[in-house]
Amino acid sequence: MEVFDLIVTGFAGALQPFNFMVLVIGLLVGVIAGALPGISFVNAMAMALPFTYLMQPISAMAFLGGIYAGGVFGGSISSILINIPGTPASLPSCWDGYPLTRKGQSRRALQIAIVASATGGLFSALLLTFAAPPFARFALRFDQPEFFAATVLGLLSVIAIAKDAPVISMLSLFIGMLIGTIGVDPMYGMPRFTFGTDAMQSGINFTVVMIGLFAIGEVVDLIVEKPDLSVRKGPGGQSLSGRDVWAIKGSIARGTGIGSMIGMIPGAGATVGAVIAYGVEKQASGRGREFGTGVPQGLAAPESAKNATTGAALIPLLTLGIPGSAATAIMLAAMMLHGVNPGPLLFTTDVTTVYTIFAAMILANLLMIVAAVFVARGFSTLMRTPPAILGAFIIVLSVIGAFGVRNNFFDVWVCLAFGVLGYVMKRTGFPSAPMVLGVILGPLAERYFLTSLATYENNYLIFFQRPISATILGLAGLFILWSLWPLIQPLLSGPQRKSRKGFP
Repeated sequence: MEVFDLIVTGFAGALQPFNFMVLVIGLLVGVIAGALPGISFVNAMAMALPFTYLMQPISAMAFLGGIYAGGVFGGSISSILINIPGTPASLPSCWDGYPLTRKGQSRRALQIAIVASATGGLFSALLLTFAAPPFARFALRFDQPEFFAATVLGLLSVIAIAKDAPVISMLSLFIGMLIGTIGVDPMYGMPRFTFGTDAMQSGINFTVVMIGLFAIGEVVDLIVEKPDLSVRKGPGGQSLSGRDVWAIKGSIARGTGIGSMIGMIPGAGATVGAVIAYGVEKQASGRGREFGTGVPQGLAAPESAKNATTGAALIPLLTLGIPGSAATAIMLAAMMLHGVNPGPLLFTTDVTTVYTIFAAMILANLLMIVAAVFVARGFSTLMRTPPAILGAFIIVLSVIGAFGVRNNFFDVWVCLAFGVLGYVMKRTGFPSAPMVLGVILGPLAERYFLTSLATYENNYLIFFQRPISATILGLAGLFILWSLWPLIQPLLSGPQRKSRKGFP
């Protein structure tokens, strides 16, 4: 009854008029910011931080929590409707969400995304409420080798999304990792691959690459090909039925479980969770070979996974004081500004605030359904605009977004260059998604690898000596074998058939 009383007290605090109002405003801001390419919800949280100075701690956390929950989903709207991921975590949503739109099923695709995201987010919020202390004790055992192993698992999942071209996809991944090394060495502070250009010392930002490859590249292809967009102008297909939801229940459950586990690992984040969930679902689903053509399971799994990371990411923040992502780091800053020190003592000294935050996250994921429908209807009007106007709108928005990432004109030129590259890759069939994953996860893997060696005296075996990291790397190895088995099996069975012919 004590926990139940605390939950009731938490909901009473979260439902106070001002707290509820800022929660709803935060949700709308987050969904819109996530849906706009280049305007990340993390940037929205950073810009919203000064507005929390005059708020009470509970109001500030409700406001930022609403932006966080809404922003993680918001990127899926532009991913599904116009094949432009609003956030890196929404990249897997393009692979099956946009093909559904091309089939005239944009309404159904958005409803799948909303149901899956709300389910994953709500489950993670409940997990945060009831299982924070034990999960925090487990996450405390994670160090740099475990973070490296989790990132490697995310990188290797590209094999599962490679379809029938694993070699080309791996090449694209390695090129992306090479692009991610441009800038200053994280360990020694020396410039590398900058070719004497000062602007390149700040590195190639993955958001700029993503905007260029997907947004600009898509517009160039639209201008050159001039396809018939009558499908996009349609009513959006039939609505999602109860039978459709039942058919994807397994995908939502698997994605939610993966996202919840990945989310509590500091540094992993929604992108890793969504990519791994898509790869696992491609192997677990009976329609794995159809993924990338508009399969509902391929959309539901990453959607539930990325939103399931939101509540799970708050577990190490509240119980250990360790921010697991840029978004939770901003929330940590807000708590510190209001004199709230997260950690184990917070659950005894200010337990009311803790459970009010829990209640706010539960309400945010419930209200996200309404906010998502409201914003999605506005974005759906884009589908009825002429291609020339739509293309011009996307280019202007992309340029503004690329400049706004770091207020740097160099990023605009990089964005345009990758836009041309994205068009060439699309016309030649060279996959661009693995390249983006390499740019995003490559620097993370490098940083965790170098810090692991620095911490453990250049012991390269440390990744296999620590049980958790060894287990994750072992799972990565099994994942590779499982993914490549259809290609390996003919090689193993071929010589056997030949020998039987030689010895009748």
